Amino acid sequence: VPFFTNKVVQQYRHGWEAEAAAVVEDVKKNPDAALSGTVIRRRLQLMMYNNMYRIMFDRRFESEDDPIFQRLRALNGERSRLAQSFEYNYGDFIPILRPFLKGYLKICKEVKETRLKLFKDYFVDERKKLGSTTSTNNNELKCAIDHILDAQRKGEINEDNVLYIVENINVAAIETTL
Repeated sequence: VPFFTNKVVQQYRHGWEAEAAAVVEDVKKNPDAALSGTVIRRRLQLMMYNNMYRIMFDRRFESEDDPIFQRLRALNGERSRLAQSFEYNYGDFIPILRPFLKGYLKICKEVKETRLKLFKDYFVDERKKLGSTTSTNNNELKCAIDHILDAQRKGEINEDNVLYIVENINVAAIETTL
């Protein structure tokens, strides 16, 4: 799927530069930054989400207060916490302990289902609606989900595959980098 080629990277370069410039401007506008310093991790996190979600869905979040951004960040944080949990490691390496981890596995399943529903409702389904109402030509820059949905329309993958691809790219591109 051609959504991380050099051509795509170069076409999105201006958006990435604009995101980085917005971070600098936000820090400049913060009076505390000059006097006592500031922690910019959250703002950099927003920049990373915006860069990735532009490529994936042609979407961005206006601020850290965006409700969808907050839900994504919270769910991604919970997923990371669960993946790094001691319980996870025990069950992986000592299979006999798995029966004792049912509560942990139930929480993992709930977080996964909530994340997949969020991706489906706010990103995949919205892009499907947009794709059905607008025509795209081959010269236009497509976002990643357009290519993934094309593969689904051709019968190469199913709905579950679409969601798991989105989920895996989200984990690899955002959570791993953070």
